[in-house]
Amino acid sequence: MDEHKKLNENAIIDCVIDFLVNKPDGNWHVEKIKDKRGHQHGPDLILTGGSHNGERFIIECKGRSYAKSANPINKEGWLNALGQLVTRMNTARTIKTGETRGRINRAYKYGLGLYWVGAQVALRRIPHEIAKTMNLYIFSVYDDGFVKQWSPKDFGKEHTAEAFKRPNI
Repeated sequence: MDEHKKLNENAIIDCVIDFLVNKPDGNWHVEKIKDKRGHQHGPDLILTGGSHNGERFIIECKGRSYAKSANPINKEGWLNALGQLVTRMNTARTIKTGETRGRINRAYKYGLGLYWVGAQVALRRIPHEIAKTMNLYIFSVYDDGFVKQWSPKDFGKEHTAEAFKRPNI
């Protein structure tokens, strides 16, 4: 990614799509992505695929703010994204019948695509148990476009700024 490209919402969406489609152990396909950029109703991204092709990944993204008051906006923008995601959760969170009755429905995954500063705050403030119940993931996007996926086990913890950067290989 061009270092001078602004990480607005569309750039965050592009980074998350590229990450998921090219993930070595992933099974998400470009042709099965519903991209709702702009002001269309619904989540920013819906991906179908996964290991059994019945999985859905519903992702809400927020870009980096470049306003004069950007620091608090970048740190708290995830709250708005989480609220949008929760209001779009129209699937049962627990399985209603069969041997797996009462367990979390893992076919639906939810995600937040965030500029890394907001992701850092969200990971610390959202409790692990809530992320686990919601099957919530975070995709943090660093300044150079590097994306890191954080799973429910990573929530409720402090993560240093270094953890969000591209690893030196």
